[in-house]
Amino acid sequence: MRRLCALAAALVGLAAVPAWAGRPLTVDDANVAEVGGGQVETWYARPAGRDRLWTSTLGVGVLEWLELGLGVERSFSAPETSTAVQAKMRLTPSVEGGCNFGAVLGRMHLHREGGDATYANGLFTCNLDGGPLHLNLGAHRPDGGGTHATWGVAKEFELGAVTAHVEAFGQQHGKPTLQFGLRRELVKNLQVDGTLGRSERKAVFSLGLRVGF
Repeated sequence: MRRLCALAAALVGLAAVPAWAGRPLTVDDANVAEVGGGQVETWYARPAGRDRLWTSTLGVGVLEWLELGLGVERSFSAPETSTAVQAKMRLTPSVEGGCNFGAVLGRMHLHREGGDATYANGLFTCNLDGGPLHLNLGAHRPDGGGTHATWGVAKEFELGAVTAHVEAFGQQHGKPTLQFGLRRELVKNLQVDGTLGRSERKAVFSLGLRVGF
């Protein structure tokens, strides 16, 4: 039981809606990186559990519809390290002024406690005036444990040089997280970002960097 609880906690830390989204969003979009392109993202976070988490991810476009990703998260409070691999698929073409669908399938491993889990996420994005809207619906299942549903909704706002967003996300039997975020590109392909929110009556935040290529 302790192993399953630790695995679930690490999975939620690596991505509260299982699948890591483009910083600083937690709710994922339904698009993928261009073939041969991608991004490296790294961020420090304090979730409601008060763990001190450092996460780094790499995503690379390998086909017009497929992006492969790797993620590593280190909890300095446990201490514990978790890793994940995932495939993100764009199921329908991205349409300017329209909507499209995508999906994520991934597998994660908790190293110190041991254990694995599989996660899946359905993605829906509508490109609206002023900024896109994203919806997620998925599930994660630790090996030997039950399946837990996950959900998320986010709206982005283009504010000149800065992009803002508001989002809500959570999982079955848990309280939702409400979050606000900002991102800005300092120079081409170098972005700084951050979030501030509330979960389980506690403040949560993150600070990060994104390097595109």
